[in-house]
Amino acid sequence: MQQPDHDLRAFQSSPFAPRRFVAIGVVVLVHVVVIWALATGLAQNFIRRLPQEFKAQVVKEAPPPKEKAPPPPPPQLKQPPPPYVPPPEINISEPSTNSNSITVQSKMRTAPPPPAPPAQIIGARAIESTHTKPPYPPISARLGEHGTVLMMVTVGTDGTVLNVTIQKSSGYSRLDDAAKNWVKDHWRYRPATENGKPIVSRTLVRYTFELNNF
Repeated sequence: MQQPDHDLRAFQSSPFAPRRFVAIGVVVLVHVVVIWALATGLAQNFIRRLPQEFKAQVVKEAPPPKEKAPPPPPPQLKQPPPPYVPPPEINISEPSTNSNSITVQSKMRTAPPPPAPPAQIIGARAIESTHTKPPYPPISARLGEHGTVLMMVTVGTDGTVLNVTIQKSSGYSRLDDAAKNWVKDHWRYRPATENGKPIVSRTLVRYTFELNNF
């Protein structure tokens, strides 16, 4: 560090020159001490601030644990087949004297039953005295309506008419209703039979309305 220059000419003629030299020396000494202290403190701070020595070491990552393979499935063992046991042989001795009778009985049991005789069915028969003509509707007569009605008649086991349905219309509802209601209320039959027993039967009936017969 450069020391300060002091002008000493003013002190050479002064009677107090030695004291001034002493003062100057003290000032210089103080400067030197201050400079030394500053230099020493800065050096220590520099040393303290130096980075510490670091040691770097590469750490190897541990390999991941290997997955254990699943155990193999247990072998499928085929069960041995059960031991074959032959069926016992059974010998039945039959007396020779009864062989013919046993054969005849077995044949009689296996023979099919005889066919049933065909059923004898006799259809319903009309009682003529009850089969009267239905009256001609007056309105139909005045309007000139005429035609043939085809009816399905259901006969019960007692010969009465259970039901009448129109199979083919005459073309006029008044004529159809007149014939249907008259047959159901007035006509009677001898019932049909099957092997002599009365049964329910059906029969077709045709009736014609004619103006000439009115």
